[in-house]
Amino acid sequence: MNKPARALLWLLLASAVPAQSKNLLFYGNSLTYYSWGYGVPELVGMIATEAGHPSPTIVAALVGGGGMQFHATNATQIARISNSLPPGQTWDSVVMQGVVLEATNGGGFSAAQFRSSAVTVMTNVRSHSPAARAVLFQTWAPSYGQLYYNFPSPWPNPMALHNEVRSNYRLATSDITAAFGVGSATNAAAGDAVALLQWQPMWYEPDLFHPNPAMILLAAMCIYTSVYGQTVGQLRPSFSPPGQIALALAPFGLGEAVWNQLAGIADTSADRAVRPYPGSGDHLLFESATTSDPMTAGHIKRMTAGTPLQMQIRSMNGVFDGAEGWLVASLFPTGSPPGPVLGYPELQVDPGAMVIVSTSTTLASPLSFTIQMPFTLPGASFLVQGVAFQASPETGNPQITTTDAHELVLF
Repeated sequence: MNKPARALLWLLLASAVPAQSKNLLFYGNSLTYYSWGYGVPELVGMIATEAGHPSPTIVAALVGGGGMQFHATNATQIARISNSLPPGQTWDSVVMQGVVLEATNGGGFSAAQFRSSAVTVMTNVRSHSPAARAVLFQTWAPSYGQLYYNFPSPWPNPMALHNEVRSNYRLATSDITAAFGVGSATNAAAGDAVALLQWQPMWYEPDLFHPNPAMILLAAMCIYTSVYGQTVGQLRPSFSPPGQIALALAPFGLGEAVWNQLAGIADTSADRAVRPYPGSGDHLLFESATTSDPMTAGHIKRMTAGTPLQMQIRSMNGVFDGAEGWLVASLFPTGSPPGPVLGYPELQVDPGAMVIVSTSTTLASPLSFTIQMPFTLPGASFLVQGVAFQASPETGNPQITTTDAHELVLF
């Protein structure tokens, strides 16, 4: 058998091997399971199945009020690692979550202890499953009006608490990576996603702390992207007729519009390597819509001649209210995007072929643009991105902050 034929045979054999189901261990508390029949682990499994993955084996080692230190040291929790799978099987990922204040230096907690406990959890899991990955479930700040912000408090508002929690989850992720190697840990930034919802009470239970069903769905989406390395926006669950996900969400009044809204937010908050056209990753959001659909942060949209198109850039949580904003675009052959600009990895459009679609002297109000597409060009796409002329806390760029870009595919 010649080399090309042998290579083809191996390719066919590899493609015939069914994908393996993942084994996922969840360490968490009421923020993981609160308020309804489907908690975060169950929804992660449903999303994975919807995406065509084999249904994962999920073990939810959840204890109300259980923090990272509890999961790291409690004998029962440690035993779940070795006694929850059939002999010979190992964990693919351990999803770990602490209580909110545990990742801070307030409320009697120590951020250093939180980080140490996260490494201990991973050490415990790796002693049984040497290739397991850590997925840190970054928690969110409670909503405005919650008692955490009452005087005297080290956090005057949700942004202050969010920044401290996010920083220490990222540091814990780096600690695990330093201990176990590149690729051993990732941060599932559910807290960043909730920040893009601006901590509005409508996303919480009445205690302004626990997640309502929509926020649970959002958290599950964020964890899915971290476990499987894929965006959620590419999925199109059937809502009419209702499929598994639609049936699970329907009793809570969550339909296709909410799914699309939250999928865009989750994908915008995903790891940079997962997002199709990543921007700076700051509190700056680009949303778009074709036809009469609601605007979402979803990265891919389709349009043709006559299609109504809406776009807007929003400063979230007031961070970029005073910045000048631009909406810019470039045309490229579908499938061959220009790629990041040298020295400006947060800029996805081609500056050499860029057009300025719309501008605003301030982003205190959304920068909006609406048009009915006057032509089509099948085989081509527009890449559209928002730019704020203000330094980026995330990237350190002293001049600009950018949104993720959206691809508008022409057909």
